[in-house]
Amino acid sequence: MLLPQYILDIFAIYEANGYEAFVVGGCVRDAICKRNCHDYDVITNALPQETIALFQQIGLRILPTGFAHGTLTLIYQEHFIEITTYRKEDDYIDHRRPANISFTKSIYEDLKRRDFTINAIAYHPVHGLIDPFCGIKDIHRRTIRCVGDPNKRMEEDALRILRALRFSAQLSFTIEEKTWQAILTHAMDIDYVSKERIQAEFNQYLCSDKPNALHFLRAANVLELILPEMQRIYDAPQPTPWHAYDIFTHTDIALNHSKGYNLEKKLAIVFHDLGKPLCESFDEKGIVHYHGHAEISKEIAKQRLKQLHYSNTVIKYITTLIAFHDYYVCPKRKVLRRFLSKLDNDIELALDILDIQLADNHAKHPKLQKELIENVLASKALLLQIQKEQDMIQRKDLAVNGHDIIALGYQGADIKKALEMLYQTVIEDPSQNTKDNLLSLLKTFKS
Repeated sequence: MLLPQYILDIFAIYEANGYEAFVVGGCVRDAICKRNCHDYDVITNALPQETIALFQQIGLRILPTGFAHGTLTLIYQEHFIEITTYRKEDDYIDHRRPANISFTKSIYEDLKRRDFTINAIAYHPVHGLIDPFCGIKDIHRRTIRCVGDPNKRMEEDALRILRALRFSAQLSFTIEEKTWQAILTHAMDIDYVSKERIQAEFNQYLCSDKPNALHFLRAANVLELILPEMQRIYDAPQPTPWHAYDIFTHTDIALNHSKGYNLEKKLAIVFHDLGKPLCESFDEKGIVHYHGHAEISKEIAKQRLKQLHYSNTVIKYITTLIAFHDYYVCPKRKVLRRFLSKLDNDIELALDILDIQLADNHAKHPKLQKELIENVLASKALLLQIQKEQDMIQRKDLAVNGHDIIALGYQGADIKKALEMLYQTVIEDPSQNTKDNLLSLLKTFKS
């Protein structure tokens, strides 16, 4: 494992003063997995106050970011390095926090408190790998396994449940049977985890591009705890020619086709059909219809995302994607100009919406997918052409303005209605956008 020079410098400073230090956790695991390492966590037998004195005396800045837990942040060569004293933890409370923390001189004791064997490996370029719980073997086996008793580990800190699922998704590792059973047993304890931490883990999980990601969380008894609304669509049939799968399976298949999408688009797919059970109706042939489900799904997403502490900006973007996920498009300029007009001519937003439609269509009836997918792809291509040619029409581009409309006797709300009527006319046929023609239309409309 090759460590960057700034980490080697830190080791040298400790060792010159009679202390030891190792890198630990994710950076070691990722190096063994041959994944890129970005953050390096350092552990040491030096007490926090000793570490502070050590680096301050050579003019370096060190922040007491988690002093009570033995964690400090060293700023060195524009890097922020987290340094923690070896510690032991006992008597966890609220299924999240240890009641007692004590420092130790034993690296074994520090590694023993960690969640999974793959994260309980330390490294030093001279001393090599310290792996008392066979984490390297589990990495080669592609296995997530708790350090020690899985039930005790999960009972101590419920966040470990989400971390196990996230690591499994990110690394494509299986979860060892006893660890899996502990997850099932203690899943309800996720309620003790803060919304911010749940959101952070869920975000990373979704962005892992794990196949059948929602079914996996459901099997772990976790999905309905993160998103209670999901229970409405579990095994909910869709007796319509457009669909071959229940709503939940359809949603998961759509998510399977979101590889490489950003977080907002993935979240939009997760929520896009949650409103269906609340608005289903059946025609005389027994075919189900879901009129208005996009708007209901949008409201469900808005409320749940607020509760999970997503920002207002993110929520607005996601709910816009949901609101338009079933908006009709086809590769015709007037149709796409009308589509853009509803989005303030935001091409990037329009393309993101079509990405949602593309994933959604991949999850519809296999016999209908090809035509639906080709329609969206052709629409995306034409949108890009429209963008290149700047063939978008904005309200300010109209050949008449509010003063012209008022001069014809329009008042109050009728002015806005008249402008919108003209705008939609010009979107349909840009050649109509002359002052004489629009004034003539206004006179006809008023009469």
